[in-house]
Amino acid sequence: MVRRTNPNLRIKRKYLTWMSEARGVSEATVDRAAASIDTYLAWLKGKDLRQFHSEKALAFKRHLESDRTGRNRPRSASTINGILRDLRSFMTWLADQPGYRSRIRHADAAYFSPDRKSEQARRGELFKPAPSPEQVAHAILSMPSETLLERRDRALMAFLFLTGAREKAAMTVRMGHVDLTNACVQFDGRLVETKFGKRFTVAFLPVGDTFVAILRDWITELRTDLMWGQTDPVFPKTAVGIGVTGGFESRGLERAPWKSPARVVKIFRGAFEAAGLPPYSPHSIRRTLVQLSNDHCRTPEEFKAWSQNLGHEDVLTTFMNYGSIAPGRQVELIARMREGPEDASVIDDA
Repeated sequence: MVRRTNPNLRIKRKYLTWMSEARGVSEATVDRAAASIDTYLAWLKGKDLRQFHSEKALAFKRHLESDRTGRNRPRSASTINGILRDLRSFMTWLADQPGYRSRIRHADAAYFSPDRKSEQARRGELFKPAPSPEQVAHAILSMPSETLLERRDRALMAFLFLTGAREKAAMTVRMGHVDLTNACVQFDGRLVETKFGKRFTVAFLPVGDTFVAILRDWITELRTDLMWGQTDPVFPKTAVGIGVTGGFESRGLERAPWKSPARVVKIFRGAFEAAGLPPYSPHSIRRTLVQLSNDHCRTPEEFKAWSQNLGHEDVLTTFMNYGSIAPGRQVELIARMREGPEDASVIDDA
């Protein structure tokens, strides 16, 4: 008996291939879309996607709002909206596919749009806390540096502070990409895992010479003590072997980068926790550096340079995604404005 492939899985694979090959989106975006589609398919319990009805989309949206995650918590508004946006794109594409176009219309995809209440809730979550520059410095300077692995971890933290690099870019950067003489890094998307494969230059941001020295000392150690060269990773993974007791143990460094950013996240969070601070994520340091730009940028050109240094082609990306202001700071700034020149009032109090 011929075993047939589930049509839902077959069309899902076709869509993911289209996303990757035709649209050229990143692997992370494809994975996220796959997870969103899987959530919907699990809810359908094997029913064919071609049996679509608007009521199903509405019922699925209600399911997302009431369903609990593995930690018995409701999904956040941003998570729900992300799933719905992925499904809306999938259904729009599906409406053009043979065997589906007679069952699904482009207008049907709109039923997966987040409702306004949910969208407002998501926007209410947009402010994400970030460590202050002083907290980042404290966390790094509190890190031990007795062993080779400890010095690698501390140098990684200093590198993230100096460049605001994303986790994947940091863990795949090579020795030849770091120009200590000119205090910059050449992120080559052909060799480094940058977002969308971008190629751009990042100058060390003005966070302190101490952190430049930490990075320089680490690279010097790799070059002189370990005899590593231009194509070797700046932050290599730990070499693991079998110890005398038969268990696994670390044995220095392996001449290869980490395969997953999970280790970078663990190092970053661990450094903050060890310093008695909240366990921030590595990505939060990009918000820290945008905050720091307020102390250094005095002209539009300077802020454009700062934004470009974070890999952004448009300064609006920097403002919209990383420029949110903490509510307390917002109140403080408006209060300061109220204390401005006496003639700044819009009415005559006399």
